[in-house]
Amino acid sequence: MIRHPSMPPLAVIFDHDGTLVDSLAVVVAATNDVLRAHGVAELPPRTIIAGMVMPTAERMGLHAGVGAAAEQRVLACEYYLSAHRIGPGLARAYAGIPEAVGALRSHGLLQAVVSNNEGRFVRTVLTALDLSEHFACMYGEEDIPALKPDPSGPLAAARVMGVDPRRCVYVGDSGGDALAGRAAGMRTIGVTWGILARAEMEGLGFDALVDRPQDLIAAIMEGDRDGAPSSVLRPRSP
Repeated sequence: MIRHPSMPPLAVIFDHDGTLVDSLAVVVAATNDVLRAHGVAELPPRTIIAGMVMPTAERMGLHAGVGAAAEQRVLACEYYLSAHRIGPGLARAYAGIPEAVGALRSHGLLQAVVSNNEGRFVRTVLTALDLSEHFACMYGEEDIPALKPDPSGPLAAARVMGVDPRRCVYVGDSGGDALAGRAAGMRTIGVTWGILARAEMEGLGFDALVDRPQDLIAAIMEGDRDGAPSSVLRPRSP
């Protein structure tokens, strides 16, 4: 698919965890809830967070030492039950995100969310944070044909919004986000306030990086007019 960066964007598709919402406390607490229930020792946060690159069932199986897919799915269900219970109380929107998505809406851009997390959890958290009204759709693993880096989720969101994927921008915080957005023919922006350090983000192939939610609008609306990747944005001086 050929992108046309000279055309202004009409829609923005966001990842959820590490991009809009800091849910690390939820992931750690819910994971250890399940491990305790199965007689497995709790894990330190860094170990649980490192496993978040995996689908939830596989991650829970790894942490619990369970290899059978059916048992992993049971662990994942238990994890999500715990996450739903504690998520609204522990998840937090990153500072500046409510204002950023509100400003994008006021600029007339449509918005959506595509996550590898459970869609029901994503919708529960965004509703609890009073952010759901900004999004035309909020998709998770049960809502899309395949997880990122497959592009089917971002493409499905573009279809729901009625926008050509080439006029969408995908915003995320991982290599899977960069790959999914680019495979969908979308310009991609990486945010550096998620799990990965900026140095790691710089090698993932995003068209631009931003360090603060306040810089999202400029990065989304910018794009180089000649089709080259836009420059990496760093915080402006206060």
